[in-house]
Amino acid sequence: MELISQNNPELFELKLNVSNIESNGNLVIAVWSNPDSWNSNATNSSGQKEGFDYGFKEWVEKDKFSTTINLPRGVYLISILLDKNLNSILDKNFIGMPIEQYGFSSKEKIRFRKPKFNESSIEFFKNTILNIELQ
Repeated sequence: MELISQNNPELFELKLNVSNIESNGNLVIAVWSNPDSWNSNATNSSGQKEGFDYGFKEWVEKDKFSTTINLPRGVYLISILLDKNLNSILDKNFIGMPIEQYGFSSKEKIRFRKPKFNESSIEFFKNTILNIELQ
């Protein structure tokens, strides 16, 4: 799985390890490099977020998941959703609290709000292993 940049053709491996997967579902992974796109609430006609550089879905079962993504040097925010009902959006309860698991590239857990790009982004300039525990 590759994201290719014409400005920086040198790609590095990001090994992504996702843990604490509590149920089966689609693991929706998106890679963001533009803070404006991340901060935007732009969605398509199905209610899915738009503006990420690269994304994919992978059916997973309870426990953990690993994959490798090839990326050029840059600053990225990785967002992950465990979509149990396969609608590709983060479902919330009647008071707005998420009812599906999610995670971000930051080691710091941010609760009760969407993190700012600079709080959850990582600088990527070499082969890296990133461990994300779903909340």
